[in-house]
Amino acid sequence: MKYFSITALCLTVILSAAQAQAADEFVLIQGGDFEMGSPVSENRREKDEVLHHVTLASFYMGSREVTQKEYREIMKNNPSQFQGDEQPVENVSWYDAITYCNARSAAENLTPVYVINGNGENKTVTWNRSANGYRLPTEAEWEYACRAGTTTPFSTGENATVEQANYYGTYPYDGFPSGQYRNRTMPAGSFAPNAWGLYDMHGNVWEWCWDWYGAYGDESAVNPAGADSGTYRVNRGGGWNDFGRHLRSAYRAAYPPENRTFNLGFRLARNTD
Repeated sequence: MKYFSITALCLTVILSAAQAQAADEFVLIQGGDFEMGSPVSENRREKDEVLHHVTLASFYMGSREVTQKEYREIMKNNPSQFQGDEQPVENVSWYDAITYCNARSAAENLTPVYVINGNGENKTVTWNRSANGYRLPTEAEWEYACRAGTTTPFSTGENATVEQANYYGTYPYDGFPSGQYRNRTMPAGSFAPNAWGLYDMHGNVWEWCWDWYGAYGDESAVNPAGADSGTYRVNRGGGWNDFGRHLRSAYRAAYPPENRTFNLGFRLARNTD
């Protein structure tokens, strides 16, 4: 498996022979501080985007959304509506994403991150934070990585055009020209990456995060991981059929963890040690 630093993308770190065979790439996201949420001046801001200071440790983030080929190789099935090896996998629940993380970790001789107990709606999932396997990013990690050092509504600036992201271009962000509506997912990595080398952080498919959805206050937080419990799990980034305002870096969405839709997928994260 290849890992690229945001400060030296040409640096390749081979962790093991088995991992090196993996086709995907991860980006080292250097830890730091940022303002999570949105300022009250941001157009189309939602009330739950309370601006607050967050400090994060370094972590690895998948440069692309998990593809259907990657998912099928581990799970032996492909639930996606829009078929294609390089398309992001979709129609996956939060539980499906968690199961994939553990299965892929085991396949690559890594320690699975999640302990899953129970069945159906009675499932409980706990996170072993010291494990070195694959996991979902926290909501804070996701927004930090999406912003890539920016404070504007999008990592692309004041707007994301249809040349920069795959979304419902007929309904762009406030005041900007409309554009093409592709009406389906695009292959992962079809658009230019953000400044930290991450593709499709805006649009294409929503991405599951670890967190239960819940309010966050205006106090500072260190490595936050969401509410202790809840009904919905967070997903971020917007999808191919979403309005421009839903692609903003701060926009929050959530679904029941068993929910599956044709615009909802995920990307992987890992600890740095």
